[in-house]
Amino acid sequence: MPTTPETTADIADKAASNKLEVANNLESLRHLSKKLSARREELAAAFTSPDFYLQLLFVGIALAIAWLMSVLIQRRVKIHLQKHPPKRIDSEFFTKPLKLLTPLLALVYLNLLKPFIDGFATEGNLTDAAIQLCVAYFLAKSVVLIVKSSLVAYFIAVTIMAVTILNASGFANYTAVYLGTMGFDIGQFHISLLNLFHGIFILVIVFWIAGLLSRTLESYLRRSSTLSYLSRELTVKFFRIFVYFVALMITLSVMGVDLTAFAVFGGALGVGVGLGLQKITANFVSGITLLMEKSIKIGDLIEVAGNSGWVRQLNIRYALLETAEGKEILIPNEELISTRVINWSHTSNNARVDIKIGVSYDSDAAKVRDILLSAARSHPLCLKKPPPNCWLREFGDFSMQFLLVFWIPDVHEGRFGPQSEVMITILEKFKKEGIVIPSAINIVKSLPEQG
Repeated sequence: MPTTPETTADIADKAASNKLEVANNLESLRHLSKKLSARREELAAAFTSPDFYLQLLFVGIALAIAWLMSVLIQRRVKIHLQKHPPKRIDSEFFTKPLKLLTPLLALVYLNLLKPFIDGFATEGNLTDAAIQLCVAYFLAKSVVLIVKSSLVAYFIAVTIMAVTILNASGFANYTAVYLGTMGFDIGQFHISLLNLFHGIFILVIVFWIAGLLSRTLESYLRRSSTLSYLSRELTVKFFRIFVYFVALMITLSVMGVDLTAFAVFGGALGVGVGLGLQKITANFVSGITLLMEKSIKIGDLIEVAGNSGWVRQLNIRYALLETAEGKEILIPNEELISTRVINWSHTSNNARVDIKIGVSYDSDAAKVRDILLSAARSHPLCLKKPPPNCWLREFGDFSMQFLLVFWIPDVHEGRFGPQSEVMITILEKFKKEGIVIPSAINIVKSLPEQG
């Protein structure tokens, strides 16, 4: 295929750009080599100076005193714990922090001796370097004691010490410049060794934090009884995938990789989720919302979309509702979020029982009211607070209509049983007192005869 002039020009421009980049890198390396030579000469002169050995003597004395004091304190604490072991706290609660005592005491003694050393030594900065190394060792030791994963802990500790040694010796900037000039290309992306080391360090840190968050959520969900085993496992897996994906994106960004290429994939995935997985995604998000809000829990008695029953399972996609008839209804989580739900046991298990009853106009209304209240109070499940109550609600065509209400302590045991028992008691009391409940036959008999 013949090459167009435009394509030839592009190739020439690209070659010229590569040559310019190589020339700039070579120039940077030459400049860096001169600086390294000058730094080596400075260090060689410092090693031959009496001030260096004077500072080294004082630094050695401070470190030796700090080490001896730390050993003595740890021994005394160990003997005390053996004689008086703690009852409620593990002994490692006291012994582990003592391992940080040596660098901590070294920092104290070095800072106390620094004004005295500066008065004698006019050249060199060995004391400042020793203080930086003590701080780095304190941080590295803390990481080893706190982080449970030994591989991650020692990786972070070694990185901290290496960076501090380079910084204290004055080679940190030179090393960063050198690593920045060295690199390799992957397609259109250029990755330097400096960005690669940064990316590896961030990758370890971020993935360790992601694993810690995932294990924390998993431990919380395994202790929770509001979700089934399958729902807990799916939630943990989805959360773990999300956290690790975010960690990977952060690492690639630190390494200098252009993330715009992932935007196309993310857009396609979003369209696929929006079109094909819309209902599944909505139910999944609704399930997470129900879990976080705790508005519906396992064992709650609810009414939704004309169905009433007890919540037996809360899964990622649906909730399992068991009705009083024994039917098991699968209700999508989205419906529990978007529609009106009656939760009989959200904040309290108390439930109100209503009984409507009509009596003839020949009856004594006050006496009827007393009988209804007495029947409610005689039931063993009737609560005293709130107390039962009774009202004459209306005058019907053939009867006076009363409403009796009383409360029971546990709605899960059912309202129909107490309601039936109280109604039977009312009928017995009405028969004894001669109170009539109008019926259709009685109403017809009471009508005047027509010729």
